[in-house]
Amino acid sequence: MPDFTFFLKKILLYLFYPTSLIFLFLFIVSIYVVLGERRGRRRFLLFIAILIYYFSSTPFLPYFLLKHLESKYTIPAPESFKKVNYVVVLTAGVYPQQNLLLEERLDRESYLRLIKALEIKKAYPEKKVLIIGGCFKNENNRLGATYYKKIAEKFGIDVQAIDEPLDTITSAKVLKKYIPNLKEPFFLLTSAYHLPRAMFLFKKEGFNPIPYPTNYDYKICKPKFSIWDFFPDPLYLEMTTIAVHEYLGLTFYKLKFLLKKIF
Repeated sequence: MPDFTFFLKKILLYLFYPTSLIFLFLFIVSIYVVLGERRGRRRFLLFIAILIYYFSSTPFLPYFLLKHLESKYTIPAPESFKKVNYVVVLTAGVYPQQNLLLEERLDRESYLRLIKALEIKKAYPEKKVLIIGGCFKNENNRLGATYYKKIAEKFGIDVQAIDEPLDTITSAKVLKKYIPNLKEPFFLLTSAYHLPRAMFLFKKEGFNPIPYPTNYDYKICKPKFSIWDFFPDPLYLEMTTIAVHEYLGLTFYKLKFLLKKIF
């Protein structure tokens, strides 16, 4: 069962998402409206909430945030395939509800990662594909990687599923059971925006991963400077949330390791 620190980390991350910040500022404004008379402060908080919402739900901010994350790594050169025996795939969103069909359990990010992994396995059958990561959103159903495996089996492709880890740092720790030689290079396959944090954590565990980005979300929200770019769209709010999540996570772990080194 995940420890208290895991849930505390998740709760703190959610509090700093754009949607949560917008809600918090509007909630505070509501309290001022009911109890207070300081109009200037109310107006300021309302302005901040609207500002966060607008810039988070138009393409300019998510494009800037995601491009900075996703430009760090490119798809490995063909000669890199000779160096690796393993392709490690980190899971994305999984829906644990029992009434869903198998194909309905994976979100868009999951399918993009899985498809790329299956393409590699089909082109290089000798490579071993390890899909790692579970689902933390349901206490009674932690399966994550297993659903990837079942879908892969429908296409006649065999992969190994590891459901135990619920986050990236735990995935790096658990992987030591499956790749005991930490210096052995392997492909670390995940979404491009997630790779900076994943690479940082796997290297901290002593691994020698080769980054393999799958999809570049900044291309989806690249501004065309048409009139439609200036209207809020929930797609861009989601992209901003994804980027903020990565920046917060990377900052958290860098501070954690820095404090651990100091103390």
